[in-house]
Amino acid sequence: MSIINIGYYPPTDEVYISKANSKGIGINFTKEFLNVANAYFQENNIRHVISSDGAENLFINIKNDKASIEEVIDKLNKLLETLK
Repeated sequence: MSIINIGYYPPTDEVYISKANSKGIGINFTKEFLNVANAYFQENNIRHVISSDGAENLFINIKNDKASIEEVIDKLNKLLETLK
């Protein structure tokens, strides 16, 4: 079984996949990654994700319009109140 690496390349803002210890950048799969991310991180929603190493993060996918941004800000304010 091969080990697969997934990496982000900041100069081009793209996501690549390759076999572990292989030379070169690998296969660009930015579109596929974004399609899955958009399905997983639903629009105007906040998702709490805990990684295998215990790190906790919030992922937010906001539609770029005033109403959507206001909606997510309201959700973040409610979340903030629960953390105080």
